[in-house]
Amino acid sequence: MAIKTIYIARHGYRSNWLPKGPYPPPPTGVNSDVPLAEHGVKQAKELAHYIMSIENQPELIFSSPFFRCLQTSEPISDLLELPIYLERGIGEWYKPDRDVIPEPASFDILNNFFPGKLNRNWTSSVIPSNKGETEQDIFERCRTFWPIFIKNVEETFPNVETILIVTHAATKIALGMNLLGFDNCRDPIDDEGSIIRSGSCSLDKYELVHNDEDDDIDAEELPFEERHWRITMNGNTEFLTKGEEMHWDFKYGFEAGSDADIKARQAAAASSGAAANKTLPSESQNSTEYEHVYVSVDIPNSNYREKNEIEPTATLQYSGLETETPLLKVGDKLYEGSWKKLVGTELAFPNAATVKKRAQEKDNQNESVDENDHEEEVQEGERDGAIQEKIYRITDRLVLNDVHRM
Repeated sequence: MAIKTIYIARHGYRSNWLPKGPYPPPPTGVNSDVPLAEHGVKQAKELAHYIMSIENQPELIFSSPFFRCLQTSEPISDLLELPIYLERGIGEWYKPDRDVIPEPASFDILNNFFPGKLNRNWTSSVIPSNKGETEQDIFERCRTFWPIFIKNVEETFPNVETILIVTHAATKIALGMNLLGFDNCRDPIDDEGSIIRSGSCSLDKYELVHNDEDDDIDAEELPFEERHWRITMNGNTEFLTKGEEMHWDFKYGFEAGSDADIKARQAAAASSGAAANKTLPSESQNSTEYEHVYVSVDIPNSNYREKNEIEPTATLQYSGLETETPLLKVGDKLYEGSWKKLVGTELAFPNAATVKKRAQEKDNQNESVDENDHEEEVQEGERDGAIQEKIYRITDRLVLNDVHRM
């Protein structure tokens, strides 16, 4: 089998991003190998629960050997019951003008921090330069990495089709731009000027494009350089409580998440905050008239042997949602509800029923589609076959009980 789906995630929120110290030292003793903040650990768990909820789950986990990426990989490893393989080829980007070019800790040192989680049986595909890398260097590193890495994966794990890579912002972008066939890290990926998003704990998804000309050729027999990929999830963070944070791209100029990066962000925030205070809109201008809210609803079932379903055509009426015991009428049945907090993670996919399968299978390269047909088959937010999933994290549940007539 060939690798057909690649997820690429960035690590969670770093401890040196916090506005105030004290900041913990690198656990491994390696320069700049900072751990996640508590918020980043929470993000990693939210990412893990999201990955657990999707249908096409990763079968292998490959992580940069830097501590923050392993911390991000750990809850995913726990939920999917998969080991973590260390891969230096997806390590951090360090510029040549740095005083120190950090090298990650050894397997034995990292294994002390993540006992029972790491698998030693993997050899890194590429080793980043110990002299640092320019922007073009990291792009070339990732270009060299992909064919070697995919060949090793397909030979070592012949039955695997879906993998997850946990890495850093710059590397995440360079990996993706190579998959999409670009020759640099900065070009927009579509006609609308979109770029690869790289917020903390953001998730990308790339899918192998099937060409009719290759019907008689197994994908694994096709050289990696001749395979084509499309991005179907770009920087997804909608499963995170606070959404996208700490997005970075190469236009920033600084290394992602470095002290220089943080200082530049703080200065920009202070400047924009001062400007915003001068033109602060009135409360009436800033008010939101409508809000989308998703809740999980539990319908009572008197017969546990039968499946309890709501008719698709049933009418829903409600009253008193702002109270502790709202009333709901589903079809001809009346219920009294009580609010509870949802345990675990549940996600809503509002557009799931309206996305056309044929639109998912379109190649995003050199394809001519009638404009009217395109509008009918592809939802807003989907361009060139890349479906941007809209996802809402549900935190509340409404438990319904039958209301008996007096």
